[in-house]
Amino acid sequence: MSFLASPPASTIFILGVSLLLSFLISLINRLSTSREKLEQQKAWRKEVNAWLSDFNKARRTGDKKLLKKVQKQEKRIKQLQSKMASQSFGQMKILPITMAVLLLVWLGLTGKLLNWQIFPGLFSGLEPVAYLPWFGGKAMPLNLFLWYLICSFAFGALFSRLFGLGMGATE
Repeated sequence: MSFLASPPASTIFILGVSLLLSFLISLINRLSTSREKLEQQKAWRKEVNAWLSDFNKARRTGDKKLLKKVQKQEKRIKQLQSKMASQSFGQMKILPITMAVLLLVWLGLTGKLLNWQIFPGLFSGLEPVAYLPWFGGKAMPLNLFLWYLICSFAFGALFSRLFGLGMGATE
């Protein structure tokens, strides 16, 4: 197992861990959100986006008639945005589950829980597990936390979109 502690194996291993966890967290989030709420969010998002498009067009072109029309709808749009934010905040109910899973995975990878070393882990958390080659012609080393964070954001966005969750959901 020590071969996993250094790149490129560590890079791929952490990528896989991130992929699996992002999938599980998105799946839990999807299963805890009713289809009706998802459809409602989708309809609200569509209406808000159409209004924003009209609003920007009215400002850009100086169309007084269109500007007056969007200003009349502004109160409703603000209410929809508020409802969307409220529903998104309601999805935070799975946060304790997510945090517990992440702490257990971190414990499994580093042997540390918060700042206490419980057992020897595969990673110390400080050594490079991946390198980004695009910065000034020199590879930028990434430790476990940074590489996991990058992978997690990327896969989280992908799975949120695939499961129809969040602001980036497909229309």
